[in-house]
Amino acid sequence: MNTSWATLLTLLLMLLLRSLPVHAAEPTIGTLLEAVARQPDILASDFNVQATDIRLKQAHAALFPKLTAFSSYEMYNSPTNLRPMTPTEVDLSTGTSVPFSKQITRYGLRVEMPLFIKELYSLADRVRQLQQASRAGHKLRLVTRQASVVTLDAALAFNSHLDKAICARLESLRKTRDDLRLAVANGRTPESELLKVETLLNDLRKQQNDLQRRALELKSQLRQLTGIQLDQFVMLTQVRPVVEGDFLRQVQQRAEVAAAEKELQGARDRHYPVLTLEGAVSSNRGEAYNTGSSIDRDYDYLGVKLSLPIFDRGLSTAIDQAEIQLRRKRQQLAQLSLDLTAEAASLRAQLPVIARSNLLARTTLDNNRRLLDIARVAFRNGRMTTEEYLRFETRVLDAEAALHRTHVDRWQVISRQAVLYGDELTGVVK
Repeated sequence: MNTSWATLLTLLLMLLLRSLPVHAAEPTIGTLLEAVARQPDILASDFNVQATDIRLKQAHAALFPKLTAFSSYEMYNSPTNLRPMTPTEVDLSTGTSVPFSKQITRYGLRVEMPLFIKELYSLADRVRQLQQASRAGHKLRLVTRQASVVTLDAALAFNSHLDKAICARLESLRKTRDDLRLAVANGRTPESELLKVETLLNDLRKQQNDLQRRALELKSQLRQLTGIQLDQFVMLTQVRPVVEGDFLRQVQQRAEVAAAEKELQGARDRHYPVLTLEGAVSSNRGEAYNTGSSIDRDYDYLGVKLSLPIFDRGLSTAIDQAEIQLRRKRQQLAQLSLDLTAEAASLRAQLPVIARSNLLARTTLDNNRRLLDIARVAFRNGRMTTEEYLRFETRVLDAEAALHRTHVDRWQVISRQAVLYGDELTGVVK
């Protein structure tokens, strides 16, 4: 009997556990960064890369032969030859059907093939460079959004830590307020002293309210970037330093310069002769105008066509335009190189400075906490004014804010470095 009851209780417990709702795992920074790549904006950017891949295939396709089938039915107001005819092809004295008709049906195949069109090769090279620029732009967009996620999460963490620090100050000041209320009620302390504490309490509540509003904004921005609604910040841990190398924006700009060079080369290539192969196989049917019988004539040809531009003012202006475009791109690349080099050196130098600031901020916070403990005792013993004591309370809060700000600064620098070098943050943080 006891065994059956134990079995029944076990079954009920299992059913109860199965009926409990399954909660999704708490998101991590890795979850957020991976979600960035699945957002519509990044997917649309990936389609742009695919479009440049297809454009490259189109550029190569222009080098292949074209085979076209054709068919037509033509009506004329006077007999027309089905195809060119030699004078001796028909002997009219014998009553032979002459291949002329008012209604002609034509069908067959036509072939065209470029033998030498130098511009096509320059076009393919230009599209290849644009393809590299598009891929660099896509990666830059992805890493930039990942960097935004990291900096926003760091700002959200700062908000949370500062909110806790304000809560600690509120708790401390409430105790002071309660003591002052008793002193005011007993007539030992003027009411103005209590009002000073109440004012600071109100200021801190306002700061706390502002932090909550800011947290809502940060969560909204994170949801826009990732599609995930956060209840609180996620932990950030650096796995490795950002890998330095070529600047991603510089890689993109170099590809654009190379594309402009190929554009100029293509404009110059239009002065070269164009050699193409053309041919057709056709059948032509109709009703002979002199006999009314059905006639059928084939007409095939194969030839090589050469064309050479002698004078075309538009070609010269196209070259001038391409040269200006190339010069502009080169100057933009030169300026970009200067800007990125300076930014990289600045970011590299900031990290050890931020690390020292963190150590100094920790020391400042520890000292201010110790001073607050001393000030609290002095205030209770009547050896310190209310204004002086409240300054020590605010100094502790300011010191805590300064400490947590160094963490935000550090993650901002790391994120900017990742964007600078195109190092995806999925491998940098966890």
